Amino acid sequence: MSDLTLSPTRSGDGTQLDLTIAGRLDIETAPELRQFFLTHMPAVQKVRLDVSNLSAIDLSGMQLICSACRTALADNISFHFSGKLGVCVQEAIGTIGLQRHTTCKHNADNPCIWCGGLN
Repeated sequence: MSDLTLSPTRSGDGTQLDLTIAGRLDIETAPELRQFFLTHMPAVQKVRLDVSNLSAIDLSGMQLICSACRTALADNISFHFSGKLGVCVQEAIGTIGLQRHTTCKHNADNPCIWCGGLN
């Protein structure tokens, strides 16, 4: 049984996907989220992630979300966080030094989602 819970909700017209991610997002559970993104993201215009209920996240989890953001941007899909970043996410951002960066070279130098930007 996975330590990751994915709770998706689609808007009435099906164009927006709200995804609440809870539990551990790490090297062991990241493939589950990757498969979810591959299956569901191409059918929507907007993705909003709620990561406030994550209990743990490692670099592979952060890289997966970054990769999903880049893929969404390439496909003209809006991709951003909803709500507050969980404590473990904030700690991970600080640990890897990401809080020092403000823009994303893959997003026309707009603010990075990890640094509070909305793509």
